[in-house]
Amino acid sequence: MNSPVRFYPPYPRFMKRGKGSRIWDVDEKEYLDFLLAYGPLILGHSPERVVKRVAETIEMGTLFGAPTEQEVQFGELLSRSSSLDMIRLVNTGTEATMHAIRLAKHFTNRKKVLKINGGYHGTHTFNFTSDITESVEFNSIDAIKKILSGKEFACLIIEPVMGNIGVINPEPGYLEEVREVTEETGTLMIVDEVITGYRTGFFPFYARKKLAPDLVTFAKIVGGGLPLAVYGGREEIMKEVRPSGTFPQAGTYSGNPVSAAAGLETLKILSEKDYSHLKDLTDLAVKLLSESGLTVNSQTGMLSVFFTEGPVRNASDAQRTRKELYFSLFERALRSGIYIAPSFDETIFISFAHNNEEVEKAFQFISEEARKIWKGS
Repeated sequence: MNSPVRFYPPYPRFMKRGKGSRIWDVDEKEYLDFLLAYGPLILGHSPERVVKRVAETIEMGTLFGAPTEQEVQFGELLSRSSSLDMIRLVNTGTEATMHAIRLAKHFTNRKKVLKINGGYHGTHTFNFTSDITESVEFNSIDAIKKILSGKEFACLIIEPVMGNIGVINPEPGYLEEVREVTEETGTLMIVDEVITGYRTGFFPFYARKKLAPDLVTFAKIVGGGLPLAVYGGREEIMKEVRPSGTFPQAGTYSGNPVSAAAGLETLKILSEKDYSHLKDLTDLAVKLLSESGLTVNSQTGMLSVFFTEGPVRNASDAQRTRKELYFSLFERALRSGIYIAPSFDETIFISFAHNNEEVEKAFQFISEEARKIWKGS
């Protein structure tokens, strides 16, 4: 396994191909896909325009060790739609968040990092609690005020909607208050939009809240199915990155033309999409899942079902659910040709490639099976 989340007992299905909303394994069994490679494939598998653009780019060369026009075009489109002064392209969400945090420490000359309990920002040191990194609960503004009052922290990194402990939404006013506290304490606010960026609309989630973070990270959707990620933010901070400043960060594959081509074409397609369609599909899935009697959290294009009847507003709530029951739901769905995340703390995704009939059929089944499992049958 080249990523541990892909493993489930006794062994995972090996996939061979995908088109639209469906994938096929090596035995040619067909699945309706609501995993979508853990989120990047908002257009579904192998969208024709993206495939064509990538093929044309590969014929011209895969890597040059020099700037290309497409990475500039991608950067201009993303910067405009995200209201960012400057950006830097890297390869993965882990890289993007790691370098954003490193840059925050460099810029503020502070050593400590604050994150949200249950928030996931990759597999670098700063994602795990240590003498450098501390964590607080999501949706608890008082905890953030208390810990940042000492003005020791370089940054607070936060997902605007939590997505790796299940979907957990910010309560009204929470993100806005976080921004106020970080400004008052000189702590840089890093909004991690690796999952949420361009998912609920052709914009980052922070734009919906009219926030202006100091730094932002993107990955998944913006790469169009290829390795591509972004960190960016205020010019004052980003100018510290070499070659204009003294902050060291480089990468042989950063901004490579094939990924830039896929990302650029994906953003162009999304700029033409009616996101109300994706919202309607999500609302249908939520309505059906809620008939199970269990707790369902969602945002456009992403949702989670928790084996509890109470609210889930932070990681501690999620951990107190009957999470051991979720794998049975995954197994029943898999046997019926429905592919969802194998772990309770991952998100179920819906794409523009899905239709009402597929969503209704799949989530009616998932809801009925979840209710049976909850009732012990």
